[in-house]
Amino acid sequence: MKKYALLILSIVVVVAFASGCTTNSYKTYDSNGISFHYPTGWNEVSPDKLSLTVEGSSEVLAVVVDPENIQNNNYQTLVFFQQIPTTGSLAVATASLKTQIQAVGGQVLSETDRTINGVSAKDMVYSISTTSGVAKKERIIAMQDSSNRYYIVCSAPTADFDRQQSNFNLIIDSFKIQ
Repeated sequence: MKKYALLILSIVVVVAFASGCTTNSYKTYDSNGISFHYPTGWNEVSPDKLSLTVEGSSEVLAVVVDPENIQNNNYQTLVFFQQIPTTGSLAVATASLKTQIQAVGGQVLSETDRTINGVSAKDMVYSISTTSGVAKKERIIAMQDSSNRYYIVCSAPTADFDRQQSNFNLIIDSFKIQ
């Protein structure tokens, strides 16, 4: 009889685990007119604590970082969000970005069109070296609504970039303008 009770208990435990009882493996950022999910192990940091290269005099709305990836006293794997008042088309802005990347020695590796939560966007991947000498790959998403252009910049050391794609995709695919 004890064997049957143990068997029934084992079946109940297996069914409970298989029934879809899952927890979210992400945190949610919801401020400054945007929202997105980011990995549980990552942290929000103040843009003031980082020296970020940004487009024009735009405001950095949010920054999330992988605290496990620090080199030369800088976070190496991070994502930041910018907002710029819309002036001109997304195509003109994308062409300008490519020119800026190439002007600092970067190389555009790919460029695709995509849609993120109903908003048309450009998705560019490029390689670049930081001023501290770290070889990086970065992915920039450019999109705009009627009044603002938004940039999502995903950055990681070249050797770690492909491994970070699932984290970057979580952030990008969940991005919403409020």
